[in-house]
Amino acid sequence: MSNNCYYQIIVVATVGIGCGLLSWFPAPTDAVRYVPKWKKQACEIPSSQNEYSHYVCDDNGDVKCLPGWTGDLCDVPICKKGCDPLNGYCKRPGECRCKLGFYGDNCNRCIPLPGCQHGGCQVSFECVCHKGWDGIFCSEPMCREDCHPSRGYCEKPGECRCRLGWSGPTCRECQVLPGCMHGTCSKPLECKCLPGWTGILCQTPICAPNCNREHGYCRRPGECRCRMGWMGQECSKCHPYPGCVNGDCRRPWECNCKPGWGGMLCDEKLTYCEQNPNTCQNGGKCTSLIKDDGYFRCECPSGFRGKNCEVMPPSMTSSTTTTVATTSVAEVTTPEDVSQEQEQMTSLRIQMGNVTTQFPGEDYLNEEFSAEEIDNET
Repeated sequence: MSNNCYYQIIVVATVGIGCGLLSWFPAPTDAVRYVPKWKKQACEIPSSQNEYSHYVCDDNGDVKCLPGWTGDLCDVPICKKGCDPLNGYCKRPGECRCKLGFYGDNCNRCIPLPGCQHGGCQVSFECVCHKGWDGIFCSEPMCREDCHPSRGYCEKPGECRCRLGWSGPTCRECQVLPGCMHGTCSKPLECKCLPGWTGILCQTPICAPNCNREHGYCRRPGECRCRMGWMGQECSKCHPYPGCVNGDCRRPWECNCKPGWGGMLCDEKLTYCEQNPNTCQNGGKCTSLIKDDGYFRCECPSGFRGKNCEVMPPSMTSSTTTTVATTSVAEVTTPEDVSQEQEQMTSLRIQMGNVTTQFPGEDYLNEEFSAEEIDNET
């Protein structure tokens, strides 16, 4: 009995207490090696009967893991080479499954926050913005540093785009009204005209002072250009008809002759009345005319008629009455000194006590006089 107790002590350790005594004994070379209980139990069941076993037992009762497995009971698969030990795992040898929040062949890449546009991550579900981007999802570009915060904006980092009504590299200058040609602004969409310009879009130049608005115009401020038919510094003088010599105009291309001149171009001097002072009789006023108009025109006093005012009114003639009883026709010729242009034929017809006098070419044709008046005139 004491020998058995001694042997058991030696197997457990080289130092032991046998039967109440403390002693040091060298372990015998042929001593039995200690085998853990779980190993004995693992090898007692044939591996063919355990479908989840990934080992075999050798002749010495040691557990030998199959390829791709490890652990005391060979129940830990060996993952794919390079699989991240923290972010990856495997259920079978040679694979690499990623934990939540990681992806990639070796599960070494984190998944950023869903919706992250221009950022990355160092841990799962974060959004670390790339340079030039800002915001929870890194969706807001960072504009140029001096870009006005409210008047400007950007669609990519480093730029500065101006909102409606503003302009300039940093959007600090107002924008004139679209179409404004010669104007400035002090607030957005304004068009304040520069000196010399007017109009809604400052497109109309202000012409020179006193420039005729109807007959003049300008293309630049301060000038005065005349329209067709007008001239002068203020475009208030009309152009006479080309070739007009002694005349002027009230409208373009007229030739109104000055006193003493006539003709289409006012180049014919009117001197007939001066050269023939007795042309108009009985106080008539003589006006010289051009040849085509008959050389002269007489303005007769009241009651006088005829081209030369030679016909006196009936009240100034003799009151002698001549009675004619016959029905014959008498012809009376005019004096020889009467112009042939004034009288070509004069005839007196006396019928039934009435006389019809005809002077061709006069404005008093076919007028009737009594026999008494004929006697006085003859």
